[in-house]
Amino acid sequence: MHLSQMAAVGTWSFSRPAVERMRCMLLAGQNATDVVETVMAEVEDDADTGRHIVGRGGYPNFKGVVECDAAIMEGVPGRFGAVAALRGIAQPCRVARKVMEKSPHSLLVGDGAEAFAQDLGFTSEANDNMLSHHTATAYQEFLEKNQPVSGGHDTIGLIALDLSGNITVGVSTSGAPFKSPGRVGDSPLPGCGLYADHTVGAAAGRVLFIYLFIYLLLLLTLQPELVPQMYRFFIRLD
Repeated sequence: MHLSQMAAVGTWSFSRPAVERMRCMLLAGQNATDVVETVMAEVEDDADTGRHIVGRGGYPNFKGVVECDAAIMEGVPGRFGAVAALRGIAQPCRVARKVMEKSPHSLLVGDGAEAFAQDLGFTSEANDNMLSHHTATAYQEFLEKNQPVSGGHDTIGLIALDLSGNITVGVSTSGAPFKSPGRVGDSPLPGCGLYADHTVGAAAGRVLFIYLFIYLLLLLTLQPELVPQMYRFFIRLD
């Protein structure tokens, strides 16, 4: 397989260093899933990146608690894992991968997600460690002045295609600033915030899925005999 078939993609300009790191790892022959998990975890654990609404340093919910969502999906159909409303874990994508590999379920939320992580050796940190000075200050302004967050982005998505043709996508977010506790957005949901299929490709971000949905509707309208096949394909996700 030619080196030109390697690919590394990230959403938003702040992901450029992460994409370059992915590129180097892929050229060194590393597996797509390992690359996405490793680089995503580095982004999540960087408090400076938190102002982009990702991982450590992310904005808390309206009670002041940081809750993170993350998901990972491989191009082999059905290989998916996610966590949502996860507290105290600065690298939720690592827990999402464990859900994909070790849980009979595909998505764990809240206390259940945290308990699952702890059972596998992850350490839950105090909420103060999850906040940065920037986001703690923003939260105080929200409490005192009802000041909303301006600018920034709300999720990071990374896609890696390795030299063996494996493709993996991951997403991570600390969610809408000052959201209701327990709120889960579209990011960790397959077909909403991410999707991967080794026969076609991968995507991260809701705008892409609007076009995907339109394409599928047109395809099934023109070829209704594909409906049973599509149904079996998508319900393989637990």
